Amino acid sequence: MKLQWSKQFFRIHRIMGLIAGILLLLLSITGSMLVFSDEIDHAQYANAYHVTPETQSRSLQELMQDARQSLPGNPYLFFVRLPQAPDESIVLRAEYAADHKVYVFLNPYTGKILQQYANTDHLTGYVLYLHFTLLNGKTGATIVLIAAIALFFSVLTGIFIYRNAIVKVLTFRVKPEWNNRTRRWRNLHRILGVWALLFNLLISLTGFMMELKVLDSRKNPKASFEAVPFAGDYEPLLEKAKASIPGFEIMGVRPPKKAGDPLRILGHAHESAFFGEYSSSVFIDAGGNIKKTVNFSNASFGDKFNACIAPLHFGNYGGIILKIIYSLLALTPGVLSVSGFLIWYRRKYIIKVHNRI
Repeated sequence: MKLQWSKQFFRIHRIMGLIAGILLLLLSITGSMLVFSDEIDHAQYANAYHVTPETQSRSLQELMQDARQSLPGNPYLFFVRLPQAPDESIVLRAEYAADHKVYVFLNPYTGKILQQYANTDHLTGYVLYLHFTLLNGKTGATIVLIAAIALFFSVLTGIFIYRNAIVKVLTFRVKPEWNNRTRRWRNLHRILGVWALLFNLLISLTGFMMELKVLDSRKNPKASFEAVPFAGDYEPLLEKAKASIPGFEIMGVRPPKKAGDPLRILGHAHESAFFGEYSSSVFIDAGGNIKKTVNFSNASFGDKFNACIAPLHFGNYGGIILKIIYSLLALTPGVLSVSGFLIWYRRKYIIKVHNRI
């Protein structure tokens, strides 16, 4: 009975790996790149992120108008990142539809446009879109979701299959044996699978959760976003938001998406970077009244879990050492899919042919 269960788990493990196969290789390579997305963007567009400090900044309302003049149509426009230092630019994002967004970098002192590109017109944006949607909107996102599920079950069944080898691998008693044709890929598969066990469970689970959000935003692919007029001055509202949460640092501002909706001011109150820079927020209505405050230090477990999904998936909550580790581990699903395929191919074809001869 135990042998039958082992065979079934091995069969599921093999099928899940073969289904995800080439897709896991693609997701591994793109995921490994996205760990360093901030560094890549800053290197590629160094002039867009920094300005020469001046004495007086333009108002946020004026800067929004500056950005809007460079954009066709009437997209929903919001402040992705406000300057956190005198020499930083201000970044806005125009949303036309779920798959069409444009980023605008402005000099906060002059309103001059420093850089402008669509979400897939720059390297990391293209890679991100490829990673989550395979450049094919809802259909591609569904395929990626299936791959995440396949990876999750592949890891779970792998735990059962290699349960007796886990301690041996972690104590370095299993060697790659590159000179042994019959064992090289099997041992590599086993070693990488064990060492990346928790990481791949984490990546598949967080990837699944994020992909659900991607699919939710594409329920109606033809839906377009348009700006709702907001005539108020942002600066007094920002000051009111700062006073409502002790130590609140404002990172971005989202105007109303629908008539009657409040303005949302996002930032953090020096919570752990594990939860990102936009974990706390203040909602203010058109009359300047605070409707809701979300102080993340008092957030529920559910809110904290949701906030840490993206940082855990991308590894952008730590320094360069953590990012290097994440980047290397992100390659393991792809390597495991290749080595798993070679193990399967050898058993199914090479060994069978050899035995017949």
